[in-house]
Amino acid sequence: MTVRDRRSRLDLDLFVLALVERGIATPYALLAEAGLSPGATLPVLARLESGGYVRRGKPVARGRAEYKTTATGRLFLKTGWRPLIDAPIPADVESVLRTAALALMSGAENRMVFDYLKKAADAKNQDSKQAATARSARADGHLYAWMRAFHSAARLKTDAKVLRDLANRIKKTERA
Repeated sequence: MTVRDRRSRLDLDLFVLALVERGIATPYALLAEAGLSPGATLPVLARLESGGYVRRGKPVARGRAEYKTTATGRLFLKTGWRPLIDAPIPADVESVLRTAALALMSGAENRMVFDYLKKAADAKNQDSKQAATARSARADGHLYAWMRAFHSAARLKTDAKVLRDLANRIKKTERA
């Protein structure tokens, strides 16, 4: 498992834990409310349960198990998000979004989340420039490589714009 894999797993685990704490407590609710697939959440819930962060209640409607956050889970949630927001920006946008949402749900100041998202946008923008350089260098006959580089540069630039827009929206809510 790489460092990125551990971070991605940690931010997903904490994100699911935060959702369970807010009453989104079944795999179906995690899908319906947060768009998280059972294939992603069932292993997370199993890890959280084996770590003592959640406990599974008795099955409710349609045999769905509802999870509850334990005192250990609440303590982990209270402090566990901070290292994620202070760490280097992850490569995947999903991890960035989960970390930002987790920080906001955990009471972080909007300014901190704004700074985090802006830093993530700047990183994506830098990656976009590097991909654009690769794109122009590959136009010499390696058509598929050139097309992939073109797509990568455009996707990264779009990711940067979306992250910057989200940061600005979060900053605006601070003033309201």
